[in-house]
Amino acid sequence: MPRRIHRAGLPLAVAALLCCLSLAAAGRDVAFTVQPLAAPEPIVGMQADKAGGLLAASVAGVLWRLDPATTEWRRVGDGIDPHTPLASGHGRIAARDALGGLRVWEAGRATILRGAQLAPHSGLLILPLGIIGVVEGPTGARVARFEPTSHGGWTETARSIDPVLPDARPLQVDLDGGKGEADGHIVVLAGPDDRRYRHGVLGDAIEATRVLYLERHGLTVLRSLEVPAPHVLEDIAPRPIAWRGRVGLATMRSGPQGAQLAIVAPGAGAGDRLEIAAVGPPIGMPNRWLAATTDGKHLLAVHTPHIGGALHAYQPDGNALSARKIADGVSNHRIGTRELDLAAWIGALLLLPAQDRTRLRCFDADAGFMACGSVPLGTPAIATAVVVLEGRTGVAALTADGRLTFVVASR
Repeated sequence: MPRRIHRAGLPLAVAALLCCLSLAAAGRDVAFTVQPLAAPEPIVGMQADKAGGLLAASVAGVLWRLDPATTEWRRVGDGIDPHTPLASGHGRIAARDALGGLRVWEAGRATILRGAQLAPHSGLLILPLGIIGVVEGPTGARVARFEPTSHGGWTETARSIDPVLPDARPLQVDLDGGKGEADGHIVVLAGPDDRRYRHGVLGDAIEATRVLYLERHGLTVLRSLEVPAPHVLEDIAPRPIAWRGRVGLATMRSGPQGAQLAIVAPGAGAGDRLEIAAVGPPIGMPNRWLAATTDGKHLLAVHTPHIGGALHAYQPDGNALSARKIADGVSNHRIGTRELDLAAWIGALLLLPAQDRTRLRCFDADAGFMACGSVPLGTPAIATAVVVLEGRTGVAALTADGRLTFVVASR
């Protein structure tokens, strides 16, 4: 049985600053309640689970879960790679261990596939009957599917032919307008290239030149896009967004004029083609990047999140995206890291860090993204996740000192 640990106390000064803090947003009927979530040890990574709780990886490689009903921490297991994303869904939790093995927890039982060869920093995706991951090999990284065996373990059942980004984050999306995500297949950024565009803002100098849409069982290519030189896709995980009655993918295309927001969608008519359906204006010079954020409906991006940080809202205009500047002095990315979007959405409220990441600023989508206040964190944020704790939906903010804070915004 997992060991139950109650929330630890905080120093009096910290508790006085954070506990039961309520801030009214100037000119808007929005208030914020801030609550510390004192983990048993410093945390370096986290992920919201499907039940509304929070999974967290400690610097020591211990996997913890914050119970959404009681806000008590429970130890799930250990031996994980804390710098590679966690995954949850369909009653399972999955993680990479320090040697590249696949660790899976289900119904209180842990299993390990030691020879999985999972690539560090890459994403895992849990499907009803399997797990999708990125594996290393002598000719580069590939997408692999793992399924349970009759003996209670796991085995690899399929592997893609085409090389993908070694730190890609596969996602399941229905690009063909079926019944929704559950009927969707696997989107992954591919065509790794380390020569076209040497920027390295996302942790390495390897960028994508292709988008693959893979059949979720056999991992064969259903649709694909190849980005012509000199451009690349400076991204590791496209974001699904409603697009002209279907689902499109928001990503960042970079080249001689820097980054620009782009929408990838199936081409017109039948066939296996993906295309860049619309692009926004480029920043204007190389080695300048923008970081997208979306709730699936609204599309925004922070231009140069490491230098000034200007938030823009985008609207489709034919095969272009028009951009409207909203605010300066924000950031949703730390340079050199793979946590691509530090912004979080609570309904129509967008919360994202200020430029120094020591506070969260609020913008109201229902009011044209008018500013609606800010919340101090004290230490720079390194990750956020939307969770439901004790019946309240809010944002869990992980800060650079390994602490977690729960922020609830209400009107």
